[in-house]
Amino acid sequence: MHRKLAVTIFFFVATQLIAQDKQNSVLSNKISVQFNNSTLPAALRQLTREANLNFSYISNIIPRDVRITYSYENVSVKDMLDDLLSRGNLYYREVQGTIIILKRIYSERTITGQVLDKTTQEPLPFANVFIDNSTLGLATDLEGRFKIDNIPDIGFNLVVSYVGYKSKSIPFNYKQEVENRNFIIEMELDSIALEEIMVIGQARRRNDREKRRLFKRFEEEFLGKSENAKECVIVNPEVLEFEVLDSLNNYRVTAEDMLYIENNALGFRIGYLLEEFIFENGTKVNIGSAQFKELEPKSRRQYRKWEEARDKAYRGSVLHFLNALIMDQLDEEGFKVNIVQYDSVTSEYTTPLNPQPLDQILQVEKTDKEYLYRLTTVGDIEVTYTREFEDDDYKKLYRSSSKSGNYKYTDKKARSSIALSENQSLTSYQVFGIDLDELDLFQKSIIFFNEKTTTINFPGQFLQPRDVTFGGWWRWGAFSDVLPLNYRPTN
Repeated sequence: MHRKLAVTIFFFVATQLIAQDKQNSVLSNKISVQFNNSTLPAALRQLTREANLNFSYISNIIPRDVRITYSYENVSVKDMLDDLLSRGNLYYREVQGTIIILKRIYSERTITGQVLDKTTQEPLPFANVFIDNSTLGLATDLEGRFKIDNIPDIGFNLVVSYVGYKSKSIPFNYKQEVENRNFIIEMELDSIALEEIMVIGQARRRNDREKRRLFKRFEEEFLGKSENAKECVIVNPEVLEFEVLDSLNNYRVTAEDMLYIENNALGFRIGYLLEEFIFENGTKVNIGSAQFKELEPKSRRQYRKWEEARDKAYRGSVLHFLNALIMDQLDEEGFKVNIVQYDSVTSEYTTPLNPQPLDQILQVEKTDKEYLYRLTTVGDIEVTYTREFEDDDYKKLYRSSSKSGNYKYTDKKARSSIALSENQSLTSYQVFGIDLDELDLFQKSIIFFNEKTTTINFPGQFLQPRDVTFGGWWRWGAFSDVLPLNYRPTN
């Protein structure tokens, strides 16, 4: 699976600076400084000494081959940094007097357009327009117009939503021309949504108790059960609509408007256009589009905490796995893949002790479209991430234990079971020599393929989310561990 993808396509999207009173911001201070053939690291050290500026950055993102010879005379710190850091493809933000420097890698594609009512051709102001699963997006102005800058050089879905109208997801491929074009997006009224908005009063009050019970179950399955989930809040649960399928254990959830989630563990406020969430017989399907916006950190310490949490959430995630798979770097990134088999004698799902070679389990082929790949598998797979371990809470909930309380094992082959649904589990074997309760277990996840051939793109994403469902570790973190597709770790 040789992949001719350059690492340089990785990108960060610049976030806007925190709005601050200039009188209280170091960025408004005037400064005079001269650089003589200085490297960027040396220039930053000089500014720390001479201008008493406090910087925070990861040293390996600062290029050392850039030389600066320039004299800044009585200019604001903001103007000086805008010019200085642009030479190294960097940007910054100020948090309580500390200037945090970040890597900027992005394209210069821009998409502009207007959102209209299809029937009346009237503009729709304040419609949500965003790039799916990214930090890129905004609301239309009073004329229904929008402009989104820094579109990455990859295929993307442009999502448009407006209360009372059918949402749209418009695919753009990598080579599709978007510059110097004005896209007109016509929205159709959603009669069903309008009927739901008009439902009031007694009918809803009768179902309040049942709805609260369903919401609690949905909240746990949607957000997950990890440590990150404990710091997530669904801001507007009133937009959710619940449908009981055959009992309160099996249900379907939709949303009449954008659902907002504040993830205080990762520092994002997420607008989620929930198309459908189904929980049935212990398995779940979650279909929707997400728009990420960074929360403003209250301190330098909080910002660093978010950066560390985001990096941890990325490592071993679906996004990380698919990126590594496309780049043919599974081993280097710490992933192992095994086939999931069904044993008709024991009625158990198992994985073999000695996995087959990867190319006998799944294959990834490049299509004729840039950054679009065809993934073909012989069946469901188990993905093991060997650089992080499962939490104790996860093991207690999902790992089967023997009557003695120890995790199941047989001889020197440690055996453990991951709960897949209410009445099924997956048994895995690893060569150890000690009981499972005495050791850490690598993070294991399962991908169930409803279609054995599906499409993925780069950055890592399943383009047909209904083709797959997840179990194991990826189900544990669920939405609380999700990152925008334009996220990349710092090293």
